Amino acid sequence: MLHGSNTKLNAAGLAPEHSMQLPERQPEADEQHILNAIHHLYTSPQAEPSCFEIFANEAILTLPTGDVVVGPQGIRSKFADLWQETPIRSLRQRLLTTPESLPLRTIVLDQVLNLYPAGVSDLADETPTKTIHSLIVIKRKPQDGKISSFVEEEGHRKATAPLAVRAAAANNFYSPTDSQLSPVTSKLNLAKKRHHLKGKPTSLFANHSGLRQSVNEPGSPAPSNAAGSEMEF
Repeated sequence: MLHGSNTKLNAAGLAPEHSMQLPERQPEADEQHILNAIHHLYTSPQAEPSCFEIFANEAILTLPTGDVVVGPQGIRSKFADLWQETPIRSLRQRLLTTPESLPLRTIVLDQVLNLYPAGVSDLADETPTKTIHSLIVIKRKPQDGKISSFVEEEGHRKATAPLAVRAAAANNFYSPTDSQLSPVTSKLNLAKKRHHLKGKPTSLFANHSGLRQSVNEPGSPAPSNAAGSEMEF
């Protein structure tokens, strides 16, 4: 019987036990530099700036913890924080066949990350304090091939981010067209401005002042008395 979490599809669109069985493949010509950069991010405490050039400005990183980070600078800061927690590590990656349900140019990796205690010099004779077996699914933009989505899921299981975290990440997204208005909206705003400019300011007490002045003038009729206007029987 499968565990309840195994029934949820992961970022590859498969159940964990199925994505783990995907066959390996050889990288394409435009994939090798991305694989090298990702390997460097996970194994080097001082990642070179070129490693983050593979990410698009709107790239979204989703970690197994549910944390969501947007943009190359945010991704760089996140990896730096992770390195402070575990500075010594080793990595093994396998490039898997991309399922047909995923977009073209998607990269699917099976990754095993070993974490070691501080001060270890010979990793061959040392037992890791923790081993993280993850699925990594990388989606790329069709125009320039840069990464638009980077999802890491521990145990090939779907990472679920808290709603507040996803909302904050969405609010950090910036589009160059955010400040642009459609032609219809621009015309409506212009019409509103012209309407307000043509209007003349009026006083709230203008009618009340005119009534008081007419009452005080000689020969003006006396104000009617509602109580006196009633008919007596």
